[in-house]
Amino acid sequence: MKIGTFARKFGLNVSTVRFYVNNGLLVPDKGGGQYEFGSQCVEDMKNILKYKQYRFSIEEIQLLFFMEKASRFQDEIVLEVCADILQQKRSALLQERDQLDRCIEELEAEIENLPAPAVREPSEGGVPFSYIPYLYCPHCQVPLQLDSASLANSRLKKGRLWCECGYAAEIEDGVVLTRGHTVETPFRAFDNVGSVSAVLDQYSRHYRMLMEKTYVWLYSQMTKLLEEPCHILAGPFTLNFLLEYITKLGTEHTYIIFDPSLKRINKLRQYLSACDHNNIIYVAGTGAELPVKKGSVDLYIDDYSTTNSLFTYNSFGTENTGPLLKRNGAAMGIFSSYKHAPRSIRNFRIKHPDFAPEKMDMGRLKHCWQEQGLEWIAEKHIGDTTPGESHYEEDADGEWVKVYGYLARKTPRRR
Repeated sequence: MKIGTFARKFGLNVSTVRFYVNNGLLVPDKGGGQYEFGSQCVEDMKNILKYKQYRFSIEEIQLLFFMEKASRFQDEIVLEVCADILQQKRSALLQERDQLDRCIEELEAEIENLPAPAVREPSEGGVPFSYIPYLYCPHCQVPLQLDSASLANSRLKKGRLWCECGYAAEIEDGVVLTRGHTVETPFRAFDNVGSVSAVLDQYSRHYRMLMEKTYVWLYSQMTKLLEEPCHILAGPFTLNFLLEYITKLGTEHTYIIFDPSLKRINKLRQYLSACDHNNIIYVAGTGAELPVKKGSVDLYIDDYSTTNSLFTYNSFGTENTGPLLKRNGAAMGIFSSYKHAPRSIRNFRIKHPDFAPEKMDMGRLKHCWQEQGLEWIAEKHIGDTTPGESHYEEDADGEWVKVYGYLARKTPRRR
């Protein structure tokens, strides 16, 4: 049988079969430039899978195959050597089983000792007084008026923000609600309300590893920028960078986190409630409705926000976040290029018919930031996903995605 048929018979990739051929474990006939796998290859493949199940390495399987094929088990010494190899593996597996039993007992204890979710009082949270001077009308860029305010512990818990132009927002339970907010998320590539679990469900282990490597790179770049208390903006559709790194970044900074979904905002509040950070402003709404003073943000964290905004709104959203940055403010983030995944993009378009796949390119994002007066400072290619593994729900077989970290910084306009 041909290599494709042989691979399917055992549920393997063709590349895996070639690996065994190259290592001498399978010796097919070759005629007309193609491999022919006969009955002996079938038996050998069964033995390979059997030995792999016994946790033998490729080198050990090669040794067993060599002694069997060279001696046909007609040599007493060879039989003793093979028996010794098998007995050693049995002893190793028994030892491993004992270790696994101990690990299972310890895991059961860990499960029993998992802490219960902390119950937080609804009064916690709110807009700190120190941030009131930065609450501006996004359209007129004048300070917003405040009515019907309810205050506690130097924080705004409730109130109405308004401007003479007609802009209005409400503060309820410490969250700023703009007119553009929704209950459920408009982002449909996957359900991002339970962000932590959604990443586990959506992405493969290798993809998550690339994301974590990018986070490490972003944090290393960030520590060079955050030398004094800063205003840090994150959103929309942000993933897990802040959840993992906010305590490392320090409590002296002020964070503005926004998302169109109130449900998502409340989920983020739940996650961050245990970090006891007093300077987090939560805004439910779109970037166009953010009540934030232009030129007041030191750093914008793009944790897949521009990528996910493009999937949702057909725009990176830089036209909303760029003007909020200070003259020397910076934007940094993680971006996945789908340049080599056109079929995967078509799968995304099933959920987002208006999505423009040609924008899913690092060069387009760079151009959008440059239009906002930011200079491209650094770009790090973290790595690629592997085409033979399913990495996310919409991916197509044989395609891969490039994962990047980037840093851009605003520069004064030349006259």
